[in-house]
Amino acid sequence: VNEGKKPQNARLYAGRLQLQSNAYGTYTLVNEVPLETYLRGVVPYEIGTQAPKASMEAQAIIARTYALRNIHRFEADGYQLCADTHCQVYYGLKGATAVTDRAIATTRGMVLTYNDELVDALYSSTTGGITAAFSDVWNGDDRPYLQPVIDSPSNIWNLNGQTLADENNFQRFISLKKGFNESEWDLFRWRRETKLEDIAKGLQKFLKVKNSPYAKFKTIKGMKVVERSRSGRILKLAVDTDIGTFYLHKDEVRSAFAAPVSTLFYLQPLNKGKPGLWGYAFVGGGLGHGVGLSQTGAQHLAKLGWSNAKILEFYYPGTQIQVLNNTIKFTNSNSVHTTASLK
Repeated sequence: VNEGKKPQNARLYAGRLQLQSNAYGTYTLVNEVPLETYLRGVVPYEIGTQAPKASMEAQAIIARTYALRNIHRFEADGYQLCADTHCQVYYGLKGATAVTDRAIATTRGMVLTYNDELVDALYSSTTGGITAAFSDVWNGDDRPYLQPVIDSPSNIWNLNGQTLADENNFQRFISLKKGFNESEWDLFRWRRETKLEDIAKGLQKFLKVKNSPYAKFKTIKGMKVVERSRSGRILKLAVDTDIGTFYLHKDEVRSAFAAPVSTLFYLQPLNKGKPGLWGYAFVGGGLGHGVGLSQTGAQHLAKLGWSNAKILEFYYPGTQIQVLNNTIKFTNSNSVHTTASLK
């Protein structure tokens, strides 16, 4: 399958391909493929082909669990999973290697469970030093196994005594750079300065898509973090404009601004030596929603000699690895459909 004319962009897919119309007036290309073969097109693109063995195996287990847990997500559209980061990246067999295939084969049929039920197998690239609870990012009930975990092999921060919901504690935490699983990773800590005009343009575009009456604002007077979660994620951020104050909640914050790549940040007003507000520095850490396993952190733990089971227990406390059986609560299916929309 090729998008465009460059042969290097071509992807190889196993199984059956079907072109079907969709509700958007275009077409969807659906690939019907067995579960274990599907994973051959996920693991290399999610964690890479150079990841240590145990982290690659942990990725295979969690990707398998995610696929089965979400198998009815797009049932109304005539397929089961999407093929991008809204689900899991699936690019077919072009990127499959002997090492990724071995990790999949070694863990064949293994899934992660909590009380004999498939876990909500969420994971992200980089947590920024602490994982997030489910409710830090989305609405809905928290999962007992998706709670804030300090992403370090050592006792570097006491979350019970120093909650990151407190702004001073949070800024001290973000200033720490050593001793975490992700310390050597570029996006573990970041700082991005953006002038007020550019922030305004991005916000106006975001609000227009949401049909918000505040999309008509002209100028930003100021911005402030109003509420943080225990893991430090922004739950509520106020934006004061010429037509009033509006609020961004949870993962809206990441979508509304171009600069931050997670909601784990604080705002630093800048004037650049001139009167008035020039803009803001977004100072934070991590990449993605931060819930569940950190792909970067898992690789560091694997280098320390941790097994796939120990890595998964660390990021999903109280869970167990099981081989698929009739006692596990999930929808039985022997194949998974993935899809890519044709433009």
